[in-house]
Amino acid sequence: MTYKGTVFFPPVLDWGFLKQLPQQICTQFARDGYKVIFCNNTITDNGIEEVEPNIFVYHNHKNAINDVTFEKIKVDIFLTTWAKTHTLVDMIKPKKTIYYSCDVFDEWKDMEPHMIEKADIILCTSQYIYDTRKNQHDNVHLVRNGVCSSMFTDDYTLTNHFSKFNNTKFMFSGAIGKWVSTYLMKKVGVKYHCLFIGKEFGKQVPSNVWDFGVKEHHELINYYHAVDAFLIPFNTKSEIVLAACPIKLYEYLAIGKPIIATSWAETEIFNADEEIIFTAKTDEEFMAQVDRVANLSPDELDVISTKYKSIAKENTWEKRYEQIKAILDGERNGAI
Repeated sequence: MTYKGTVFFPPVLDWGFLKQLPQQICTQFARDGYKVIFCNNTITDNGIEEVEPNIFVYHNHKNAINDVTFEKIKVDIFLTTWAKTHTLVDMIKPKKTIYYSCDVFDEWKDMEPHMIEKADIILCTSQYIYDTRKNQHDNVHLVRNGVCSSMFTDDYTLTNHFSKFNNTKFMFSGAIGKWVSTYLMKKVGVKYHCLFIGKEFGKQVPSNVWDFGVKEHHELINYYHAVDAFLIPFNTKSEIVLAACPIKLYEYLAIGKPIIATSWAETEIFNADEEIIFTAKTDEEFMAQVDRVANLSPDELDVISTKYKSIAKENTWEKRYEQIKAILDGERNGAI
């Protein structure tokens, strides 16, 4: 088979660990005719697995690096989301290095200058990160997170886990870390049913919140359609949040049910002309928005659903890849 080129994604996370930006963007490259080498972070003896057409997961990333080093594989694009992998760029010797800067963690900051220096292109998932990186590099682009188009088309079966809940059901999905206000989750759970799907990541799920654990990405749609509204109870005092562009936000929009979120740049971009996301600057405002959503009429919910789905369709991973492709094409044509 003739490929457009080879994309190398270094060991950052495992292919089967949730379904995040790395897997989504690698899938888009593969569908566009690139061969994608995806290195799992966890080393096992499972060899090489073609998990999707044109995507080859190396379960021992050392073998992938050796194949490249000894020129069995030539890499056109080195794509990474973790600054620590800057050490591999000189070994891989790609034609083009793309650093997709998608998070801000204190423990990464010492590594950032090295990755920025070696990157040809920097993509940023949020305005906060873009505003930082544009002062550090001369080829920086804002390309936010997105949503799987399958969220609009896949069949789903309403989970029966929630059949006993006769009150309004609010859900938060993802990881519970220091950037999440578990206080707000607990407050919602006092008055309504508060549900969680995901993984504890340094903080615990409050005792009055129903914890359904980690689910496969393709299962989420069954749970999303079974609740009444979604929560993004982030702690905006954290720089992690200020830099965040949550994938869950776009997934929630695709489902078409009300979203209550704490207010920062990435939620307020939707409220420029009219209120779309139910945002709040304080805990009191957040709970007031929760009460407001719980009392929306069916007609109001229909209007919200239509607006949300329309927005989500303009923010798919396919749309994001079109942006990336235009950036790459511009470079090839000497436009950048």
